[in-house]
Amino acid sequence: MKKLTSKFIAAGLLAATLAAFGITAQATVIDLVTGDSGTANGAQFNWTPQQPTGTGVIEPFLRVQADGTEQGYNTSGGTPFDDMAGIWTHDIQFSDLQATAVTLNGTQYFQLLLDVNEPGGNQSLISLDRLEFYTSPIGSKTTTDVGSLGTLRWSLDGAGDSYVLLDASRNNGSGSGDMLAYIPVSAFAGASDTDYIYMFSRFGDQSAADGMTEGGFEEWSLVNSMTPVPEMSAFFPIVGLFIAIGSTQLLRRRRGAQIAKDPLLS
Repeated sequence: MKKLTSKFIAAGLLAATLAAFGITAQATVIDLVTGDSGTANGAQFNWTPQQPTGTGVIEPFLRVQADGTEQGYNTSGGTPFDDMAGIWTHDIQFSDLQATAVTLNGTQYFQLLLDVNEPGGNQSLISLDRLEFYTSPIGSKTTTDVGSLGTLRWSLDGAGDSYVLLDASRNNGSGSGDMLAYIPVSAFAGASDTDYIYMFSRFGDQSAADGMTEGGFEEWSLVNSMTPVPEMSAFFPIVGLFIAIGSTQLLRRRRGAQIAKDPLLS
């Protein structure tokens, strides 16, 4: 109870500070610490319980990690800002994004999953302060000039004062997912299937709400809207059934052969 109370106080103090400076009207604060959903600039952000991570369900394309604050964008061209090197940070194209499309209340969105990895206790909070999507016919860009990545299609907030506050302790450990982001499809009108998608995100600016980055990497994934590929464990009963049938048929053939040789066995 003490842990939760301190989080509520921190969030309240931040809201009071914003109000004191007269910027409450401009800022959209999406509270996924005590709440389950919020909207900003036509997008929806929902806290999500632990997600399945089987092949065909989760497809990571960006990991970032640093202490205090961290930022980066997906590319196969290198490791700009705080990108983590490896196979889970790479180019994606508009056709990949289209595979995540879902319809909610008559509106189409692209669906992405954010998994945060913060320590427990009073260090479990983290803020998502910038989220921007760019399209470009050129892939594998590596630059510190984010605006040069391509055509800006959607951003969390043009003024830079809106953010999402999350609590990593609402789920267990990393890899389980913490937030689903629904980005409006209409923002990408005119994009080509072969265009590259650059997603820039920044975390940790809300120090007054204990939202700094203090743990492992934050990870973004595409959530494929098509039927997921079942886990291998789902096939084990089927495989066992085929083995049992095959074994029974083999024993019958052997028994038939023995009877043919010695009719007294029948």
